[in-house]
Amino acid sequence: MPSPEPSISPPPAVAALVTLAALAVGLTLPDVDLRLGLGHRSALTHSLLPALLLLAWRRRAAACGIAAGIGVHLAADCFPRRMTGYATVKLPLLGALPPLESYAWLALNAAAALLLAAWWARRLHAPVARALVGLAALAAALRYLWHDPGGWPVLALAGAVALAVARRRGRWAGRARCAGGARSTRSRTP
Repeated sequence: MPSPEPSISPPPAVAALVTLAALAVGLTLPDVDLRLGLGHRSALTHSLLPALLLLAWRRRAAACGIAAGIGVHLAADCFPRRMTGYATVKLPLLGALPPLESYAWLALNAAAALLLAAWWARRLHAPVARALVGLAALAAALRYLWHDPGGWPVLALAGAVALAVARRRGRWAGRARCAGGARSTRSRTP
């Protein structure tokens, strides 16, 4: 039985550039459904499917960037003015999902896309390249969300989560310093 084709990894700098270029494409890729006549918010483009297709074709760096871009786009799409008609997700041959299911579709696919992008970024990029790609991705996401009407709630939620994580890490770091370093000045009387 023949073995599958070996995966050839691009040089690290090329992989980082491919990831960033794919991120830029992924930010607007879901709305290609309008040009393809699929109806706005087609489940085919407003999902993890494009990134999964790239993974199937062994284009990991591109899949990482596309997933990150789609994740940011879908996160913003979770906050339309009203989840009716144009804003609901459309399944091919089945029609529009109800509002609650549309919210769930967008939120779950956004989370899955962002988790997939983070997972592949850790595997594809060295720590320094990962940090640079991460900063560039963060800048692109902030720019996109800043100009999208649905982006403001995403920015507020992301800021609140980042603040909570930073506060929690600060608390744990403080406990670790106390536990590992200086001894307590209180007496230990039973």
